[in-house]
Amino acid sequence: ISLSINIHVSTYVLITHIILSHLQTNPQRGSETDHIKFNHAVLLFSPRIQTVLLGVHSIKEKKNEQQYRQVRKVKRSVPHPCYDSKEKNNDLMLLKLDKAVKQTKWVKTLKLNKAVKEPAAGSVCKVAGWGKTKNDATTMSDVLMSTNVTVIDRMKCNSKDYYNLAPYITKNMICAGWNGKIKADTCQGDSGGPILCNEDLVGVTSFGHGCGIQNKPGVYAFLTEDNLNWVKKTMKTNE
Repeated sequence: ISLSINIHVSTYVLITHIILSHLQTNPQRGSETDHIKFNHAVLLFSPRIQTVLLGVHSIKEKKNEQQYRQVRKVKRSVPHPCYDSKEKNNDLMLLKLDKAVKQTKWVKTLKLNKAVKEPAAGSVCKVAGWGKTKNDATTMSDVLMSTNVTVIDRMKCNSKDYYNLAPYITKNMICAGWNGKIKADTCQGDSGGPILCNEDLVGVTSFGHGCGIQNKPGVYAFLTEDNLNWVKKTMKTNE
């Protein structure tokens, strides 16, 4: 997260329901209601997604955060069937964990709605993650960081002054970056993290060119109705 604020442990209760590192399936549904898991989560890659840490603030502080943490193995990963690695379209993946996650003060769920309202240009939304905090950083952040970004009109984002159709910003994507005053943005290492508008998850961090560059805002995979239907269908077939 470029130009961000540290999310302190004392604020966990206020933000646990809106912070995640990656979109996940509910590993074992406890009821008939569909949910996406939201949490302070870190995914450890070596060489593929193997472990999820939930309830985490500082990645290194294992001992001090032992009471908050839940560790789960990834049983299966399911990428979106229409993901296009070149065009970055439908950049979503679901994870099935090896056992159920316990809901606590630090790990909660958000209900999956039938549809997500696309945020209008100018909307201020929240992003979070453990990625780099500036463009030239050589390491990722140890602690969870958060910042606000401003949604940018899709046509403007596709214009020659912005991404110039390389890649084309589709209806399955949201552009959001700094407002001309504060260079807020997601950065390398934040991919898969949330973008939340009015406390609703509307998408997850996908890609960008650099960090905090005004005409190269972050681009987020948008949870369209079709994508939500895919999430629910995938969860149901992988129970």
